[in-house]
Amino acid sequence: MNAKKRFLSYILPHKKFIVLISLMVLIYVAAQISQPFLIGKALNQILISEENKFFILIGVCAGLLLFGIIADFIFEYFVGILTQKIIKQIRDDVYQKINSVSIETIHNKKHGDLLQLEIGDIENVMNGLFSVFKTLIEGLLAIVITIIMMFLVNWILALLVIILTPLSIIVSRFIAKSNHKYFKKQSELQSELNALSLETLSSNEVIQSLNFEDNAIASFGLQNENLRKEAKKAQFAASWVNPSTRLVNNTIYAFIGIAGIIMIYSLAVNETVTSLMAAVDLGILSSFLSYTTQYTKPFNEVSGVLSEYETAKYSFIRINNFLNENDDIDEGKNDVSEINTIEFKDMSFSYDKDKKLIEHFNQVIHKGNKVAIVGPTGAGKSTLINLLMRFYDPDEGEILFNGISGVTISKENLRKNFGMVLQETWIFNGTILDNVRYAKPEASDEEVIEACKKSHADTFIQTLPYGYKTVVSAKEGLSEGERQMLAIARVMLLNPDIVILDEATSNVDTHTEKLISDAFDKMLLGKTSIVIAHRLSTIRNADIILVLSNGQIVEQGNHESLMKKKGFYYSLYSSQFK
Repeated sequence: MNAKKRFLSYILPHKKFIVLISLMVLIYVAAQISQPFLIGKALNQILISEENKFFILIGVCAGLLLFGIIADFIFEYFVGILTQKIIKQIRDDVYQKINSVSIETIHNKKHGDLLQLEIGDIENVMNGLFSVFKTLIEGLLAIVITIIMMFLVNWILALLVIILTPLSIIVSRFIAKSNHKYFKKQSELQSELNALSLETLSSNEVIQSLNFEDNAIASFGLQNENLRKEAKKAQFAASWVNPSTRLVNNTIYAFIGIAGIIMIYSLAVNETVTSLMAAVDLGILSSFLSYTTQYTKPFNEVSGVLSEYETAKYSFIRINNFLNENDDIDEGKNDVSEINTIEFKDMSFSYDKDKKLIEHFNQVIHKGNKVAIVGPTGAGKSTLINLLMRFYDPDEGEILFNGISGVTISKENLRKNFGMVLQETWIFNGTILDNVRYAKPEASDEEVIEACKKSHADTFIQTLPYGYKTVVSAKEGLSEGERQMLAIARVMLLNPDIVILDEATSNVDTHTEKLISDAFDKMLLGKTSIVIAHRLSTIRNADIILVLSNGQIVEQGNHESLMKKKGFYYSLYSSQFK
């Protein structure tokens, strides 16, 4: 969907609001535009000493002015409500898209860029939408009604204004078109600066531990200076629009004033001129000059918010491009309730098609097997997990679950059979109960507490200020080891058929690790477990050890058989005890 169609899809569902807003702005504009006409009439009445009619006209002006102010308040109030409704829908759509695109799409984007989409770009659209939407509706109505009133006052002067109007439009469009590139570059640099800020915040401990603060500040300063320079260009370019259009409009105003004076003078010296042109007196000229100002005012106002419009326009284009990303494809229709076998059948995969990773991989895992995957960094250990969970699909070959191709099984159903504990734990802002229950929303408090006891998290939870109702977050309230124990508790609560462990106890002490390992051994009886091991001493009792190197199984067997071979596994194992 292109940006224009998507924007209309957000606007059109709010037709009632738009009708109400249009009615209020019509009342406001009509009240405002009637003022010059009535004041011109009042001026003529005072010149001919008709004081009663003068005061009546002034009273009508005051009443219309008050009525217009009330209508304008209602108009702006509902424009604000409409803007918030539209922005809420855009924000919901962006967040939903973040959760519906594939893991691959997320991995290929900078997190700072996503943050800019969710916060910065939406904020830009909101500001631009309010300013431009208000100015556009009010301006268009003001222009139409003013043109009608000008023709009623004096059609010759009205034609002169219409003929000169394109000058203002041409100037503003020329400048706006040439400025687009600056606002595009400004938005791109803002996204990069957000990414750098997010990286610094998430790695603050590392930065300080390595005394890298000065370098980080310098890097941020350089990026911030680039943004400042580009923003300066954008604002400077945009600042030309308003003065340029005002110059053109003021020139039009001067032409009208001179033409009106000539017409009054011609009428004074030769009364037969009225047969060729509408009569012009002082009151009419005063009214028309006011209408000329009101007619050009919308053009000035639109040019005044042009920088906001350009920023909002490019931000919406970025949002639209992201919303046009393909959702995570899931064509699987089959369901599996219990996985008895997993077979990698001649499977090949690589993230970068120019760099081969896993090629022609074959392996069968039976229910109840404890499978350990070992190998040097980059060998493809975590990639196998990504493929098992269908975060990615194989380039060639397939993964079979109970003899059924994984791509024919729905991802939601397949993933219900897995539980994962990774080195990087994820804790969100909420209570301990909510964090553990995340794996199984329908679980009771008693079930959550029992899972925490099995993972030995209950010990530290009892020391927290509010126990299980203590609010924690990813960076506050818990140590790395405590967060990992909560992640283990999630798996204990979920009790899945297949458990994936990636150094699940790497952040806990030796004594707790032994207790958790014993608890896992009890839970995993009769279940399939896949362990990515870095400390090889933890997988000595594995049924199958797959030794990977460059995406290939170079050795496989149990610990004893592999040690006897004195091959690659023997070298890896021995190196950890030298």
